[in-house]
Amino acid sequence: MTSAGAQDHVPARRSFEPAVFWLALAAFVAWTIAVTTGWADRTVDTWLPASTVPARSYLGQVLEAFSLATSPIFVTLVTASLALRSYRRRQRQVAVALTVAALGMPLAQILRSVIARPRPEGAFADSLSAAGSSYPSGHVLAVTILVWVLVTVANAQRLSTASRVRVRVLGGALIFFTCLDQWALGAVRLSDMVGGWLFGMVIASAALWISGIERSDLPWRRRRAADRSGKRAAVIYNPTKVLEFDQFRRRVGAAMAEAGWEMPVWLETEQDDPGHQMARDARARGVDLVLVAGGDGTVRAVCEELAGGGVPVAIIPAGTGNLLGRNLGVPLDEDEALDTALNGVPQPVDMIRWSAGGTHATFAVMAGVGLDAQIMRDTDPRLKKVVKGGAYVVAGIRQVGTEPFKARIKVDGRVVHDGSAIMALVGNVGKLQGGVNLLPEAQAADGRLHVLVARARGVRGWVQLVGTLGKDGPGSPMRRVSGTRVEAELDREVPFQIDGDTEGSTRAFSAEVLPEALLVMAPRPAD
Repeated sequence: MTSAGAQDHVPARRSFEPAVFWLALAAFVAWTIAVTTGWADRTVDTWLPASTVPARSYLGQVLEAFSLATSPIFVTLVTASLALRSYRRRQRQVAVALTVAALGMPLAQILRSVIARPRPEGAFADSLSAAGSSYPSGHVLAVTILVWVLVTVANAQRLSTASRVRVRVLGGALIFFTCLDQWALGAVRLSDMVGGWLFGMVIASAALWISGIERSDLPWRRRRAADRSGKRAAVIYNPTKVLEFDQFRRRVGAAMAEAGWEMPVWLETEQDDPGHQMARDARARGVDLVLVAGGDGTVRAVCEELAGGGVPVAIIPAGTGNLLGRNLGVPLDEDEALDTALNGVPQPVDMIRWSAGGTHATFAVMAGVGLDAQIMRDTDPRLKKVVKGGAYVVAGIRQVGTEPFKARIKVDGRVVHDGSAIMALVGNVGKLQGGVNLLPEAQAADGRLHVLVARARGVRGWVQLVGTLGKDGPGSPMRRVSGTRVEAELDREVPFQIDGDTEGSTRAFSAEVLPEALLVMAPRPAD
């Protein structure tokens, strides 16, 4: 169920980026030696005449305003904000690259302080542009990095070829006019500008190398589209979770074309349907793969409908939890997740059939009654948008002191718990956000369901509970067992949740495992 040639898919060894980095670094070091020994003063710096622009003229004021707009501080802030924006949009590699680029500016300032080359004398000696040392030129370095940033973002957004060319032309013009501006202000010498450009290339190539951005995101080359395989995918997406849909659609379409797939079918979830009918529509169209981009609720709905059908599901992280993807090792970076979807391996995954409070559902992560459901119920969605997983912590703190319930729980017909509890959890996998592993023994395809029962009474009990998350042992307030079927009776109505969505309340629940009922695209194992 993977794309043509996927069996031979091996990540290309990265050699271009380190080669450019070392070449740029060697050129910068050689140029710096030429500057510090005085050779540049006697030769290169004599090629340009001195500027004659008056300091307080209209032209001079325009030049100073342009200089402020291209200042290293302003460019650093822009780059840092774009890095944060990319991180929030699941473009982790782009975010790393932009972060490295932003860190290049403080590094350049340290270098300037060490070299301490004085500014040339001129009419704008009291300008903010003339502050500090002149080598390497901070403005030229900043705009060189900024242009690379803009080109990288344009490529990451999969803009059209014409748009990319336009960005590069405008970027080249920005570098030229920055050099012209700095010369007109008399703030730097020609050798300072060359040094700024070279050091900017060092930072840009280092950012590409360190971040590991795929070739399709590089400013100077594009990946060739593979031969068409005739395969087609459906993309089921939650519009409230997918930020900047137009960009997402371009990125998915480009990844499909590069892998040799036909353009996908796009199916949007609705407020009253997180993905059930969309998954049925996708299956009816005979697609070879279903990509799902949304929260855990959307992923569950799609997986439930496709279980037993043989069509693989590929998870593109979009929500806060992404619990099934995390447990299967699906990358959180959007581009890497797309690569896994098209070039990974279909991994069999168990499903669990759940019945509680008149609700019958199938899930691949976990469901439970008590504390976990109350946390999901009380989590503020507005806070969740701001602090992500931290909103669950806030809701969890509010549950301290919750009155326990009594539960009688059987696993494969054997009573494993008969007494008070604050939570009874049934899981197929056990890893949560933040590295917490509630069910350490759980594997996605072990043919078993895993049960956790937790007890806590009073503040001391809650402290002990939190301190033993993911641990078993004598005196632990948690007990873990596994089997193929679980049945539970409770002494009162207790809230329950399925894969993070609160579904109602119940006085009883049952669950059974469905071995290898689903195929999910997972990363290829390392050689």
